[in-house]
Amino acid sequence: GFGQTFLACDRYLPGNPLCVIKQFSPQGFTPTALKTAQRLFELEAQTLYQLGTHPQIPALLAHFEQAGEFYLVQDYIPGDNLAVELAEAVSTDKGQADQYASSLLRDLLTTLAFVHQQGVIHRDIKPANIIRRSTDQKLVLIDFGAVKRLSAGTALSTISIGSPGYIAPE
Repeated sequence: GFGQTFLACDRYLPGNPLCVIKQFSPQGFTPTALKTAQRLFELEAQTLYQLGTHPQIPALLAHFEQAGEFYLVQDYIPGDNLAVELAEAVSTDKGQADQYASSLLRDLLTTLAFVHQQGVIHRDIKPANIIRRSTDQKLVLIDFGAVKRLSAGTALSTISIGSPGYIAPE
């Protein structure tokens, strides 16, 4: 909620691959809020670095701070987010809703099982944070900015965070 996302071209790598740059601009934050923002930024970077080895999670390419702003650079995933796909599926109901939902869940749950095995809870799973990758039609889970880490099976103390309508009631 305090940044922007950009599509960029890495001109230093062969083929000039596309990447996503997330810019966090916490100007005007209180010192306490700034520390929280820095902690969440570092946690997202660490989490992407740890989980980015999975083929359905974007890899972290870089993260850094410059002039009081924080940047994450990660793989670009070509495709549409699930919000777009679900809107299209509802408007073109072909009578195969059960099969569609089952396929969608199987694909997504294998990624979530990996995330949970790594001691991470995403905390912001919603259609806009799931992309149907155009190259292989796999679902890719994005936006690890609200994660919670587990320590020996117990959640570490964190702030409450998530998207209205998708945040867990607890």
